[in-house]
Amino acid sequence: MKIGRVGIVAHGGKEASVRIGREISDLLAARDVVVSSEDPDIVLSLGGDGTMLRAARLAHLADAPLLGINLGTLGFLTEVDADDVASAIERVFAGEYQVERRMMLECTSSDDGDTCVGLNEILVERSSEHRLVRLEVAINGEGLAAFNADGVIVATPTGSTAYALSAGGPIVSPGAQCLVLVPVSAHMIFSRPFVLSADDVVEVRVDPTAGRRASLSVDGADGWELPPGAVVSVRRHRRDLQLVRLSGPRFLERLRVKLGLPS
Repeated sequence: MKIGRVGIVAHGGKEASVRIGREISDLLAARDVVVSSEDPDIVLSLGGDGTMLRAARLAHLADAPLLGINLGTLGFLTEVDADDVASAIERVFAGEYQVERRMMLECTSSDDGDTCVGLNEILVERSSEHRLVRLEVAINGEGLAAFNADGVIVATPTGSTAYALSAGGPIVSPGAQCLVLVPVSAHMIFSRPFVLSADDVVEVRVDPTAGRRASLSVDGADGWELPPGAVVSVRRHRRDLQLVRLSGPRFLERLRVKLGLPS
C-alpha cells in the first residue's frame, strides 16, 4: 500500500500525545507524507481505547487501516506502545503488518432518519436518572421482549469487552461473527444476554404509551434524546474496520492482563 496521507487522532488531554504527535509528524515529513484527516491512506490513534473509538470512525469512513499507539494502560484495541512508535511506522511503510477486520455497526433512528456508525456498541438507555425506560425489542421484525430497564446494548464482538461486559454480557472473540444483545439492569425475572447472528437486524422501540423518553449513544459518545415511539434499528455495517496488527499482545493476553485473570 502506498502511503501519501496519514490521519492522526490524538487524546487532547495528554501531554504525551502532543509530543508523540509532533515526533510522528516529523517522521512523516521526512518521507514527504502529508498529515491530513481528508482521505487518509492510514489513520494513527494516539491515546487509549477511547481515542481508538474516535479514530475508528475516521478510518472506517476513509476505508483506511487503523493503527493504535497506546499512551495509557493496556487497552483491547491499541497495538504498540509509545516507545515503539518509530519502529512501528517503519514497519508499516515497509508493509510488514497484517490487517485484522472488525465488525462495525450501523444505526438508524426513526426520529430523525440519521445514520451513525460504531465499533463497540449502540446503547438505548433511560434519559431520566430516576425512572426506568420500557424498551420493546424485535429481531428481524419478530418481537422478542419488552424490557423495563436502564437500557439495552447491541454490541459487536469487539464491544463485548466494553460496556456490554460490565452489564453482564459474554466475552466474545473479536474474530467471531455475531451480535450481542444485553439488557442493562432489567427489572424482570428474565434478563439474560443474547448472542445473535451477524446478519440479524435489531429494532429497539421506546414504548409510546409510558410517556418516557430515552437516549441513544454510540461507542460511549454523547447521545441524543428519543421521544416515545421512536425506533432505533441496528445492523451490521456492510464494511468492516481494518485494524493494523504488528507483533503486539494477542486478544487472550490482553484479556488476562486487563481483567487480572490468573494464569
